[in-house]
Parts: sequence; C-alpha cells; structure tokens
Amino acid sequence: MSLDDLVVATEKIDTVYVTKLQGNLNNFTAQRCINSIVSSLKHGSVILDLEELTMVTTQGIQAFRTLSEEAFLQKHKIILINLPVSVRQAFQMAGIKNLFPIATNEEGAFKMASRGVR
Repeated sequence: MSLDDLVVATEKIDTVYVTKLQGNLNNFTAQRCINSIVSSLKHGSVILDLEELTMVTTQGIQAFRTLSEEAFLQKHKIILINLPVSVRQAFQMAGIKNLFPIATNEEGAFKMASRGVR
C-alpha cells in the first residue's frame, strides 16, 4: 500500500454508519476521508473503526478536527473504535484529548450512538 492509499468502507446498520479506514490518513487522503464521512454524518451518527489505519500525519489530525466540527454542526456523533497504538500516539503528540468518544468495542459504540447528541 502506497502513501496515497486509503480505503474508506462504509456500511449502514439501522441509523448508524460504520466506516472502516484502512491505510494512511495524510495530505493525499485526508479530503477523500472527510468527504466520505461527512456524507454519512448528514444522515446519522458514525462509528469510525480505525483498526487498519496504519499512519496519521498532521494533515490527518487536522482531518479529525474537521470531522469533529462537522459532527457538531450535523448534530450527530462520531465514535471511534479499535484505535491502534500509532493513532493514539499521534493524538497524544497533537495534544488531542476527548475530541471523540472512544468505545471499547462495536457493541459499546452502537449504545453510545443511540444516545442523544453530545
């Protein structure tokens, strides 16, 4: 997988969209990621599975900040699951805490998504 590869796969389950990111979130892929997730946010909350996200650059961190703002504007949630150590470290280095709720598994994420807006 090259640096400009990011697979964004979305599946709708009831009123929640489960989006899996696979690859790299960087300046080459950030806008495509944002567009895909914002499209889902217009219709409901999003569970963002990051298990196969291998790299997040500063542009990727900015994409997460943009998605947080969009979730607020759309009055829906983005819940993160399966954060790799590399993503947690990128968030720490960027000084990001509590930008998104983080669930321990998909079942917990669905429970969080079904509650009211944050």
